Amino acid sequence: SPALFTSHCNSTCSAGDCIQDLNSMQSTAFAGANVQTKARLPPCARRCSHVVKAAVAVPQQFKAVKPVGDRLLVKIDKGEPKSTGGVLLPTIAQSKQTAGSIVAAGDVQLCKEGDRIVYSKFAGTDVQVAGEEHVLLKEDDVIGIMPSGDKIANLKPLGDRVLIKCAEAEKKTAGGVLLASESADRPNFGTVVAVGEGKKTEEGEQVKPNVTVGATVMYQKYSGTEFEDDDDTQYIVVRESDILAQLS
Repeated sequence: SPALFTSHCNSTCSAGDCIQDLNSMQSTAFAGANVQTKARLPPCARRCSHVVKAAVAVPQQFKAVKPVGDRLLVKIDKGEPKSTGGVLLPTIAQSKQTAGSIVAAGDVQLCKEGDRIVYSKFAGTDVQVAGEEHVLLKEDDVIGIMPSGDKIANLKPLGDRVLIKCAEAEKKTAGGVLLASESADRPNFGTVVAVGEGKKTEEGEQVKPNVTVGATVMYQKYSGTEFEDDDDTQYIVVRESDILAQLS
């Protein structure tokens, strides 16, 4: 099975790691390919990451995969084969999807078969079932459920997670100098859009996050999972423990 490589990096990755990854694959997979090309993805799956991962193929004599414990089998959404400019991308340069539909579930409580979910980008084990790409995840790796469409604002966070609409970065310095988008310091606060139902304690009691929809909160830098909607609105999903304060 061919490896999947996502071609754009997040702000927290190490430049050395990126260079090492690219150099190691340059002579084979990336010969003649432009790895800077950004594929247009559904917003629920459009995140910056770089992953080299080969899927494990389930032998053809096995017709069913039943997750064990708190695991889920998710059929991965198909990626876009073209960039935003319409350039056809080779499979190796298409971004890894992080959204899909649950086709089988073990002993889980927060989601069910048929739910379309978004999950953590480095989570789970990629498997091929009947030639289709799937991933085996733990329930705790599920960020949220998409009830309909691809609008991130509709995401229902799971557990103790919180969906936040990020504040816009300043476009000018204090002295009035216009900043390029790459130079603007991204703020670490925003408005709460949705709140999960909470995390269960060892005694089985469900404790809801102590934040409310509409509140402005400050969260830890480099925490959570970032998303970008079709209109370029930035969102982030963080755990309650990553929220530092409410602002007013």
